[in-house]
Amino acid sequence: MHILEKAFIDLLRNYLPVSNGKIFAGSRYIPNDLTPCVTVQMSDESFIRKHYVEIDNIQHSRALYDASVWINIWCNTEEERTNLIDAITLRLHQAEEHHYTTCSNYIFDSSKCGKTNECCEALTSHNGRTNKGQCPNILNYTSFFESNNIPKRTFHINSVTDLDELDPSEPILRTIFRLEMQYYSFYRIGGELYDSINIDEGLL
Repeated sequence: MHILEKAFIDLLRNYLPVSNGKIFAGSRYIPNDLTPCVTVQMSDESFIRKHYVEIDNIQHSRALYDASVWINIWCNTEEERTNLIDAITLRLHQAEEHHYTTCSNYIFDSSKCGKTNECCEALTSHNGRTNKGQCPNILNYTSFFESNNIPKRTFHINSVTDLDELDPSEPILRTIFRLEMQYYSFYRIGGELYDSINIDEGLL
């Protein structure tokens, strides 16, 4: 599974009107009795450039890619399709607007913050940010984009397209969200970086 497929599956889990077992990676549902379901598919990826960067005093190579991710809705009725389109659209907008539930520190099962191990502040405080569903403590918030190395300014929904499959036995309704973005991948080269040279005087 590609890292971006996993990222968007994790974003959608617990927030769609289908069970989590029906949200998975792949280009097509298998078998037919899984409908309605949602699949997340890396459809295209192209290398842009590579840089060398220092992270925690360790050198890494950082590669930048252009990527296209498809979120496929598979269902049998227009009602199912409408409900899933609305839920996915809302979830993507929440990620873009830094909703507290899209923070990588938010624990869905307990509504706790993984950093503080206490109830998420967005649920306990009252101010301008929490009224918009945002974490009031920016230092505790790690956005979906930041945690998945996606520059937020590069992300957009390119299109939402119906592409139904008219099977003679049973029509399958399909809608595709085409998401465009860039993302970074990191490879740890190793070795510590030094700012100065120390010479053992005994060798002089």
